[in-house]
Amino acid sequence: MKLRWEGGNILDKKVHEIGVIALGSFLENHGPVLPIDTDAKIASYISLMASLITGAKFLGVVLPSTEYPYVKHGIHNKTEEVLDYLRFILSWSKRLGIKKVLIVNCHGGNTTISKYLEDLEKEFNLKIVMKNITFIHAGTEEVSLGSVIGIAREDKIEDHHYIRYPEIGMVGLREARESNKLIDRDAEVVEREGVKIDRKLGEEILERAIKECVECIKKLLK
Repeated sequence: MKLRWEGGNILDKKVHEIGVIALGSFLENHGPVLPIDTDAKIASYISLMASLITGAKFLGVVLPSTEYPYVKHGIHNKTEEVLDYLRFILSWSKRLGIKKVLIVNCHGGNTTISKYLEDLEKEFNLKIVMKNITFIHAGTEEVSLGSVIGIAREDKIEDHHYIRYPEIGMVGLREARESNKLIDRDAEVVEREGVKIDRKLGEEILERAIKECVECIKKLLK
C-alpha cells in the first residue's frame, strides 16, 4: 500500500520524519488554582498545537518525571526511569519512520535530562532537540497560561497564597531555596509581587511558546 505522504495540512512531506514528545510532571502541588498535572498538560497542549500547525507527529507524553532531591512538592521518579520511558517512545518512533525528535519540556526538574540526549541520539540514531519552557512554580505566568488553556480554577485565586500553600513560588520550601539560588530568586519575586491571573500575559506566553516550537520543527526540516 502506498501512503499519501502529501495529504493534509503539512509544511512538507518530510515533516512526517519529525516527532514531538511532551515532557512534564503529573504529581506535584500547584496551589488551589492549578491541578497537580499542570506541567504535563501545558507541555502536551503546546506540543500538540505545534504538531497540528506543522504536520509533525505528536508522539504523546512521557509519564514519569524527575526532580532535584531538595525540591519536595510532589512525587517524582528517578532520572533513569524517565530515560527508560523515552527509550520506549523512541524505539516505537523509529518504526513510524521518525528520524528527528523535539522534546517539549515544561517541568524544571526535567532539565537535567538534557545531558543524556547525546547518548540517546547515538543509541537510536536520531536527532533529538529539547525545548525547555518553564515558569516560576504556580506563579503569575503559570496560572495565567493555565487560565488560557482551561485548567485553572480562577475563582480560587484569592486563596492562592504561599502562606497557605508553600509550593507557590516555592516560597515555603526552605531546603530548595537554600540549595538553589535561582529558586530563591523566583521565590522572592512571588513574595514581593504575589500571584495574579493575567489573561493577556497568558495568551502572549502561549503564542510565543507554540511559535518557538514550530520554529524548532522548521529547523529540523532543513
